[in-house]
Amino acid sequence: MTNRNGRSEGRSRILWFLPIGLGVAGLAWATCLKGQEEALADEPAVPPTVAPVAAVPTTPAVVIDPRTLAKAAIAGTVRDDKGQPIAGAQVCAIAASGLLDARDTFTPPCVASERDGHYRIEGLWAVRHSVSASAPGHVPAFYTRGDRPANLDMVSLQPGGEVLGIDITLRGGGVEVQGVVKDLSGGAVEGAIVSAGGTFAGTGMAFATSGAEGTFSLWVAPGQPQVFARADGYAPGSERGAAPGHRFELYLTPESVLVGKVVRASDGSPVEGAKVTAERGDTFFGGGGGVSITDAGGNFRLAQLSPGAYKPSVTADDAFGMAAEQVVLGLGETSAAIVIEAHPATTVAGAVVVTPGGASCPQGQVSLRGGGERDFAAEIEADGRVRIPGLLPGTYEVTVRCERFVSAAKYPPVVVADEPIEDLRWDVAPGRAIRGTVTTAKGEPAAGISLMARVKVEAGETAPRASGSAYVDSDGRGRFELAGLLPGKYELRAFAKGNNRSTPDKPLEVTLSEGQDLEDIRVALPASGQVRGKLRDVHGNPVARAQVSLQAAGRRASAMTGDDGSFHVPEAAAGEYRVSATRDGVKLRAPGTGDDDVQGVKLTVEADAVATVELVVETGNGKIVGVVRDEGGGPVGDAFVEATRESESARGPGGALPRFFALNDRPHLTDPEGRFAIEELFPGKYTVRAFRRGGGETTVEHVALGAEVTLTIAPTGRLAGTVAVKGGGTPQEFSATLSDPTTGYQRTDRFFRTGGAWSFGELPPGNYKLSISAPEGTQDTEVSLGSGEERAGLQIELAAKVKLRGTVVDLEGAPVVGAAVRVSQGRGYSFGDSDAPRTDAQGRFEVEGAPVGLVTVLIAAPRNAAVEYSQTAMTTTIAGGPEVELPPIRVAKQRLKAGEASGDLGYAIKLGAPAADPAQRKFEVALVRPGSPAAAAGLQAGDVIVSVDGEDVTGERRYLYEQLTRVPVGTTLRLGLARGVTVELTAAAPP
Repeated sequence: MTNRNGRSEGRSRILWFLPIGLGVAGLAWATCLKGQEEALADEPAVPPTVAPVAAVPTTPAVVIDPRTLAKAAIAGTVRDDKGQPIAGAQVCAIAASGLLDARDTFTPPCVASERDGHYRIEGLWAVRHSVSASAPGHVPAFYTRGDRPANLDMVSLQPGGEVLGIDITLRGGGVEVQGVVKDLSGGAVEGAIVSAGGTFAGTGMAFATSGAEGTFSLWVAPGQPQVFARADGYAPGSERGAAPGHRFELYLTPESVLVGKVVRASDGSPVEGAKVTAERGDTFFGGGGGVSITDAGGNFRLAQLSPGAYKPSVTADDAFGMAAEQVVLGLGETSAAIVIEAHPATTVAGAVVVTPGGASCPQGQVSLRGGGERDFAAEIEADGRVRIPGLLPGTYEVTVRCERFVSAAKYPPVVVADEPIEDLRWDVAPGRAIRGTVTTAKGEPAAGISLMARVKVEAGETAPRASGSAYVDSDGRGRFELAGLLPGKYELRAFAKGNNRSTPDKPLEVTLSEGQDLEDIRVALPASGQVRGKLRDVHGNPVARAQVSLQAAGRRASAMTGDDGSFHVPEAAAGEYRVSATRDGVKLRAPGTGDDDVQGVKLTVEADAVATVELVVETGNGKIVGVVRDEGGGPVGDAFVEATRESESARGPGGALPRFFALNDRPHLTDPEGRFAIEELFPGKYTVRAFRRGGGETTVEHVALGAEVTLTIAPTGRLAGTVAVKGGGTPQEFSATLSDPTTGYQRTDRFFRTGGAWSFGELPPGNYKLSISAPEGTQDTEVSLGSGEERAGLQIELAAKVKLRGTVVDLEGAPVVGAAVRVSQGRGYSFGDSDAPRTDAQGRFEVEGAPVGLVTVLIAAPRNAAVEYSQTAMTTTIAGGPEVELPPIRVAKQRLKAGEASGDLGYAIKLGAPAADPAQRKFEVALVRPGSPAAAAGLQAGDVIVSVDGEDVTGERRYLYEQLTRVPVGTTLRLGLARGVTVELTAAAPP
């Protein structure tokens, strides 16, 4: 039978809609594993040494479709933190398996606990589940195994079996949120699945089903929850709001649907049991559209999609394929049936084993990275096995993550040919642990505080690759356990999700000794007070749904205003703050002020006291109305419209305006006559954009409040061509990014076995930059597209990649050791340095397969090192190779320490135009604030800064400007100006 385990496609992950997190753990082996850990308590924690291949089982594992198996059940008891049973608690089981279709997991099975707190859930798929409970007056929580502090533990179910003892403890302090689910016409949506919470929120999940009037109620942790809604026939929607204090309104748009068929490229026969996913190519955040498992005829259906451009792909044990072109879906549109050709591929399978002892890894992930445009990954199953399908021939680097255990510094690469590999083994070793408690300043347990342990590197040393970070949340008793660590020095940091708790400014340094865990570590939160306030406009009307921020050096707290304009910050560390507000990403200004004025008020928070504050801002009662038409003057009745306030700052616009409406906003959709109205706008000029999510858009700038505007969407066009390798041939796989820097429009796509052909349909007119990347090389080019134009036959020849060498030194010329080096095509760069080459003891680095032309070199110095360096993103141009040596790259030491305030210099730099070349950027002074250090030094608007403390900050060295001007209060800087003078100014405290 065909396997359908998960695979990570591209350099980004496609996540399931419900935010329960990615960690999983089995239950059947829990007792055995606990004993194994105890038996190994005195063993030294060292990274394992692994053989390239070891026989695990000699026969291939049989993968069975869970939909053909007998259903399972779980049972347990829900109690409060005093041990008393909770009656009427809602308990839900959330399936997590790549073997199931999205339709199989749409509605989590839920039951109510009985009078004695007992519950039982039947009819569950025989796969892993997370189990969450919620109840009135309590904070939702996931099931965790035994007495060990954990975020959640998965429950592994067997066909026809029942797992008992899935007990859940809920702590008090929950608040009720109410709301309504509506469609875009304002009509109620009955039967929607509404949820809130999850590991990213630091709590369990609460679920509800909307009633006949669309109403729902949930019990959640107080704060700023994001509430999600899904319903048959609709795309998902969500809203963030204050809890308590806000009545949520969740608007759902009609679903778009992608349908098609998967056939084998060799003979056209249908592929049954393959997994089809769709990746977005037209939003910054990417993301996809769920999972569909093909039927006996190879058919699939991906529903509940938002309008947009999607690239479907298919994975099976013995096949992989992509659609030849993106499918652009309009609002409520069902695509024509597309055909995806599946090409021969194979599977790698094996086991992650704890050595010594031979126990299975409880939870984690194995990732494979080859030389292509995609990464592959799969979660480790309950028996320690992992199965990664859809692999093409090649050599893959292996990364193993096993929770609570230490991975090897490096695993042997996996060489994939045509036949499946079923017997690999990857060893992990027991690690050491840091255990302790988080308490308030009064010594009371603090639940839900996130802890991270990161290795501390001494000067001139490089952190071992096996010594990754450990991360966990404190449980209901404030306890935490950070496991899977090597002996050494660590920095232990505490932080709060959502910025609603005060945490220490500086990390706690601890040392893990050989052969011994670290116990009874106490992390004390700083003394704090409360802040209560109101946000009103100049007429005294409340301003709802605004984000209020308290900012100070190394500290930040935030809250959202309720429907009455009030807000509450339950914990803010004692000290002085500036309190300001934004709504929908727009800074709210005091009456009579502008974008260049300092906004907000100063507020002093005292320990164990309640500080009060009232903010008064401009009135947000403006309105823009208009109509959207097509090129023939006819109305466009399915266009989305958004209005973004334009900056009035002397600094300039600073780039293209955001171009996607947020999920927590009600989308503004034109009516059948093409008309629209956007209300509750604050004073200013606006850029109004109308766009069909199925393709086509237009923009009108400098629109005044009260104006009526006509927007005309021009016909869309199409670009197509071929990619060739220099010397002949075409790449098997490549990615393409098309962007218009003036408007910010962008599309990204990947192509597989198209013979080098590429295409983008439904494009608005514009001047585009096209970037192609393949294992064989890269290329950038520019192309223009007129209204309704179709341009084909565009030929791109790839420039071969090179081996790039260089040296990273500080400003005194000393080598920077252990810095990760990444080289990215163009002006963008990717985050993450776990697999990047690092500088050696002489500061030398070597990057294989670096792109040529305009590139960005990202230098990420080791964190938590004795000497901390600033992160560097240097743009440069690399000529052809095969080998290139860069001049030494000079980086500055960080001048600000953790928790230290950045001094105010009193001037601002002009921002570049959206399409301006960053390589030509000058540090031109846009404004000098009266009475500031800059004003006292004689700096003037129009001055161009060419050096800081004698260091040139022009050309490729412009990255040094930011590094050298972020300084503590009291630091004196020497700014060299293009007019031939040098001014000295001393950084002052922030205004």
